[in-house]
Amino acid sequence: MKVQFEDIIKIKIAISLRTLLKQNKEYSRKIEKSEEITDSYDKIAINADIRKATVTLAFNGVTRTAMTTIILIVEAMGYTLQDFSKIYSEITDKQISDFRRENNI
Repeated sequence: MKVQFEDIIKIKIAISLRTLLKQNKEYSRKIEKSEEITDSYDKIAINADIRKATVTLAFNGVTRTAMTTIILIVEAMGYTLQDFSKIYSEITDKQISDFRRENNI
């Protein structure tokens, strides 16, 4: 049971991070100075001073990501933990099952 809850948490974190990144990508398409927007795993890794592989794992819901790493990623994208938690708390069971299906989890 504990493993199942941990898997759901990892997926909800991944969905939340992807949602924030998607918002940044959409915003960067609208403005002229899009290079200033953190809209890729590379930019997140550079801004957060963490390995790109760590970013990728968090966005894919593969491993248990430390809270400090999540905060670094969220802040590197220009968001707050409150922005992240709002998205996290609103994730539906359907979104979780869609994520599992799309990512073969």
